[in-house]
Amino acid sequence: MRKVILILVLITIVGQLNAQDNILEDYIQEGLESNLVIKQNLLALENARQALKIAKGMFLPTVSTQSRYTLAQGGRTIDFPIGDLLNPVYSTLNDMLEAQGGSAQFPMVENQQINFLRNQEYEAKVSVTQAIYYPSIAINKKIEEQRLFMSETELEQYRRELRYQIKEAYYNYMKAWQFYDLILKTKEVVNENHRVSEKLKENDMITLDAVLRTKSEISKVELYETEAIKNKEMAKSYFNFLLNKDLDEEVILCSQAEMFVNPEINGLTENALNQRQELQLLDNQIKIMDYVADLSKAEMLPKVVMAIDYGIQGEKFAINSESDFVMGSFVLSWDLFNGNINRNKRKQAFIEKQRVEYMKEEVGNKIKLEVKQNIYEVDQQIKNLKLAETRSFEAAEVFRIIEKRYRQGESALIELLDAQNNMTEAEAQVIFTKYDYLVSIARLEKSSLTSLEM
Repeated sequence: MRKVILILVLITIVGQLNAQDNILEDYIQEGLESNLVIKQNLLALENARQALKIAKGMFLPTVSTQSRYTLAQGGRTIDFPIGDLLNPVYSTLNDMLEAQGGSAQFPMVENQQINFLRNQEYEAKVSVTQAIYYPSIAINKKIEEQRLFMSETELEQYRRELRYQIKEAYYNYMKAWQFYDLILKTKEVVNENHRVSEKLKENDMITLDAVLRTKSEISKVELYETEAIKNKEMAKSYFNFLLNKDLDEEVILCSQAEMFVNPEINGLTENALNQRQELQLLDNQIKIMDYVADLSKAEMLPKVVMAIDYGIQGEKFAINSESDFVMGSFVLSWDLFNGNINRNKRKQAFIEKQRVEYMKEEVGNKIKLEVKQNIYEVDQQIKNLKLAETRSFEAAEVFRIIEKRYRQGESALIELLDAQNNMTEAEAQVIFTKYDYLVSIARLEKSSLTSLEM
């Protein structure tokens, strides 16, 4: 029979742990899907993906079409003295023909004035432009790849923070709810004390001031109840806020099994240094500074672009062999001197890289300190919980003894009230310490990026 009872107890404890894990994990997943800040970061990530696509598109040719129909009048002209050039010759030839008995055959011509602009002109063409040698395009693509990775890392960083915030908020709500439940139980105790005091007064075993004192204790507990209700509702509202839900939506409670052990802490610091997103982001910034330096250097190199145009043109629209044209060209551009702007930009990138490297070293030291503090905090909370449970047990036993003596008129009211307050305070300390321990575990998981099994 004892074995059966033991098995049932173990099944109950495991079921409680699994129930809590499942409920809390479901809430965490819900928060990761619905939190507004997560949605903002997802849009920032999508924006980074589009920026990378734009950078990749720079490798592809640009194809464009253009049509133009122009009417012009006036403008610059070209004077062509064709009359001055040909008329003397024509005159001589005519004289020779007339001398031989013939007639003049070469008419005199006037000087011509040709408009620089055509009165009307039509042109339609398709242009293809392709970068042949353009080093900055490839470097810009690498920079956008790093920025995309940074957006992904920032998203993971906030997910890690949100996971911790949801756990902390849930534990705080559980703490506020259990404290409220404790106040209700305490209210029953003080009401019972007041009832017993009235009976003792009727039997002339205590005076009126003792009855009034027990009634005063009821008012004090009711004040605590008001405060507990406020804290419980605010904790629930904040939890729902993190999940982007209605602030007044009820939160599913779960029973917390009394099963607290020292977590495995070996390798937590090393894992944090290898996995923390803050260090990964700084690594990406360092790579970007290297690429920025390369980009500044690439701007000092020549660039070659190929362009091909095919189309039709003429004074009137026509599609035939006389109106179409093809034109191809290679364009070489090279900034030989621009005030050393690119050189100084390259130096600036190296300076920024060194600054980020120092920042990375500082952040690494902070992470080590953070993990160490959280490890000690967990250890301290475990010790505090054991002491609080011992004190709570002892305070409850003292209250039980004094209450029994008070009912028999053998103990003063002041002793009973003191024992009752000590018991309530000790039980509250157990509640606070228990959930402070769970919060410290969640904080250590966040800082070390390690799941700690309890």
